[in-house]
Amino acid sequence: MVQAMVSITQGACTGCDLCITFCPFEALLPLTERPADHPHAKRPVVVVEASCVGCLSCIGSCPTEALHEVLSPPNNAESPLLHPPPPPATEAIQRWGRGGTPWS
Repeated sequence: MVQAMVSITQGACTGCDLCITFCPFEALLPLTERPADHPHAKRPVVVVEASCVGCLSCIGSCPTEALHEVLSPPNNAESPLLHPPPPPATEAIQRWGRGGTPWS
């Protein structure tokens, strides 16, 4: 069985943050700052690869279809997770309770 992970097409991410509440592992977080070359007004969401388990719960939540499945190779020696890029600076999101996201 091949393990899946989630990836985000940054240019398609509008920063609506809907996907954040669908991830039970808190693997989707917004960047702390909006990149200068980002085409949308809000900062995009990124996948924290160390937290993503490939459950794909978030994919259907994206209204712009920026989220997509990426299959990891069946041979662990070829996995992109062996040498992950440094994690980007992300903002913590309070998902539950008072002051949490309005759609949780």
